[in-house]
Order: sequence, then structure tokens, then C-alpha cells
Amino acid sequence: MELPFITLDVFTTEPYKGNPLAIVTIPASQSPAPTQEQKQLIAREFNLSETVFVHESAGSSRNIDIFITDTEIPFAGHPTVGTAVSLLSQGVNELVTKAGPIAIDSPKQGYVKAGIPFNTHQHANTLGSLQDQIASTSLHTNVVIRNAELVAPLFSIVKGMTFALVELPDLETLAAVVEIPGRFSPELFLDEDWMEGIIGQFYYVKQGGDEDTVHLRTRMIMSFEDPATGSASCALACYLASKSGTMNKAITYEMTQGVEMGRQSDIIVEVVVKDGQVDKVSLAGTAKQVMRGYVTV
Repeated sequence: MELPFITLDVFTTEPYKGNPLAIVTIPASQSPAPTQEQKQLIAREFNLSETVFVHESAGSSRNIDIFITDTEIPFAGHPTVGTAVSLLSQGVNELVTKAGPIAIDSPKQGYVKAGIPFNTHQHANTLGSLQDQIASTSLHTNVVIRNAELVAPLFSIVKGMTFALVELPDLETLAAVVEIPGRFSPELFLDEDWMEGIIGQFYYVKQGGDEDTVHLRTRMIMSFEDPATGSASCALACYLASKSGTMNKAITYEMTQGVEMGRQSDIIVEVVVKDGQVDKVSLAGTAKQVMRGYVTV
């Protein structure tokens, strides 16, 4: 079978910046549909941080599957924004992910805002609480970065998407962050009933703002560096909003990621706090199409 695909650079209006994304369309007439194994092979072939499979259908809703190179994940931000941009001209206003339905709209041309499903949870452990069970190569040798990693909260935006939120003091220290091998085991670090998915390390520096808008520079490291990570950005925004002491307010978090890679990505997360709790989360950004073609299965 041959399936049409496009690639886009997400969270940017410039090609070859932002975060690349492959989107493969599965036509409604396709029978048999590609299997889970075939989807995984396609994602591995693209070798991007994520590949999306869109199940074509009538109406304004589309089911999508999101894969990294070695597994399927329930939700990710940059695939959501990129896929939304690609489908807006078709009148699509909802994406259905494994984490739940996501309403999308376009406040202006080429710019999308997506309501994000969330089930936030801060875990009891930190990396430091189980330091003796972490391989020495999984943490930084830079003392300032390493100490920040050890006390960072482990925070899930949904089950299966968890991040160590590592606050650093300045941009110089952020620039010293390097890619590190290995991953942290969910079975070891996460609370009962949450032991699945991935644990990434999301580093950030606060860059000012006010009580309504917060500016941040960020970097995302697993065994590779990601130029833009919407799920981690949403997790960080929810964590900061929950610790802000705000009772009833919408707070906007403007995050710049990928600068150190030469792929600047501009990410906007809005968190609505109601009665001191996160009530709504939305992720906004842009995308620019770069390639199109067919993948043979």
C-alpha cells in the first residue's frame, strides 16, 4: 500500500526551524489499514521525534495515532499543533488522541489553539530520592545542573507523559546542558498506577514577565534533544500555575525552546486556574509545511 504523507516544521513560521513532524494519512477506503507494527516501522523510518497517523473520515473530527521511534504515546503537543494546522482547511475542529479528544480552532491564519486533555499528577519521588539506583551517566557532571536534577519534581500532564522539571539559574547554565544516554524507568520512579510511558528531563530558566504572562527558555533532553515539546511545556505550565498561589485566573506561559540546536520554537501555553486548581489548558503555535510524498508499506 502507498500512504500520502507531509512533513511540517512546528512552532515556527520558517522552514527548517521549529520541530519537524511527519503526518501520514490513512484513507477511509484503505483496506486493510496498516497494522500497529507497520505504523511503528514507518515512524522509525522517518526517525523524527514523532510521527502522526491521521485516520481519514467524514465530518469535523479525526482520530490520530502518535508514535515516537520505538512506541506509541497517548499525547504530544507538537504533533497536535502540526496536525491541527494541516487539517484546518478541511474544516476539522477536533482531534481524538489516546489521551482524549482535543478541540482545535484558528484565531488567525496558520495559527492554532488546542484545548489539551490533562490529568496532572506530581509524584512522590524525585530523581534524588532514588539517586543510588540511577546510573551515574544519566545525570550531569556539572554540579549546578546535577543538583537541580536531583531535586526536580516529577510531574505528569497525563498518564504516560512525565517530566522531571529542572529549574536552572541562568541561560549560561541552560546552555551547558548536554544530551545524556539512557532513560529513567517509570516502574522505579513513578507512583503506583502511573508506572508507564516515558520520563523526560525538561530544563527551564525563568525570564521575567508579570502575574499574567510568564516568559521562559527551555530545553528538553531524553536520550536526544527535542527542539519543541508541547506536552512538557504543558506540564511545566500546569506545575507553575498550581504553585503560583493563584485562585482564579488565566496565566499565559510563553516558552522558547530549541535555540541551542538552531531550531528556535515558540510555544504558548495558557492555563486557567479555578479555585486554586488547574481547570483548562490550551497549547498554541504555528507550523510550516516542508515536504510531501508517499510512503510504501
